[in-house]
Amino acid sequence: MAVQLGYEAWVKGDSATKSLGDCPFCHRALLALEEKQAKYTRDYVKFSDKPKWLFDVNPEGSVPVVKDNETSEWFVDSAKFVDYLEDKHPAPALGKSTDVPDAGTKVFPSFVAVIKSPEGDNSKIGPLVEELKGLNNHLESNGPFLKGKDISSGDLALAPKLHHMQIALEAFKGFEIPQEFEAVYAYLENMRSRQSWQNTQYSDEAVLSGWKPKLGSG
Repeated sequence: MAVQLGYEAWVKGDSATKSLGDCPFCHRALLALEEKQAKYTRDYVKFSDKPKWLFDVNPEGSVPVVKDNETSEWFVDSAKFVDYLEDKHPAPALGKSTDVPDAGTKVFPSFVAVIKSPEGDNSKIGPLVEELKGLNNHLESNGPFLKGKDISSGDLALAPKLHHMQIALEAFKGFEIPQEFEAVYAYLENMRSRQSWQNTQYSDEAVLSGWKPKLGSG
């Protein structure tokens, strides 16, 4: 029997409508597959009706889960999967998930702190702005991407999180990335213009529905 080549990527979404959900970690895995131009199929897991087999593959029931059809190996961690792809498909080179600058690594937890803060509590905004400032300074000196002129694995992790942050905070907290952080805006524009992003994008409404239950939950 012939071996089915390529990968099966199971991600957050709706199989009935073939619409991709808002998970930034799923987005990371899909971006890696797209940038590597690897052959893959995309299948969807509805979070309100997770299948039993998902817990057999990953007891935590989280996604993405990706199967290498050639080896039948499953990956349940997006960072480890990106590193696996780098080893198996070295061109175009993206580098490993551990070989990334520190810039931007604390933006996402700072964003989550703002989302979870009680209504009227703006104390978490300042730390987020400082993290964005550090990222902007790095991109001004080293951009347009995290490691220079070429996209790398760090960008696949950071850009979806920045995307979520921008959409959710503007809608729920009235916060916009400061206009003076021009390098951050350029970075997002560069990422969103890539074909890999166009092939894996999801609606703003999906992002908002994903974060709404977390408002003020801290």
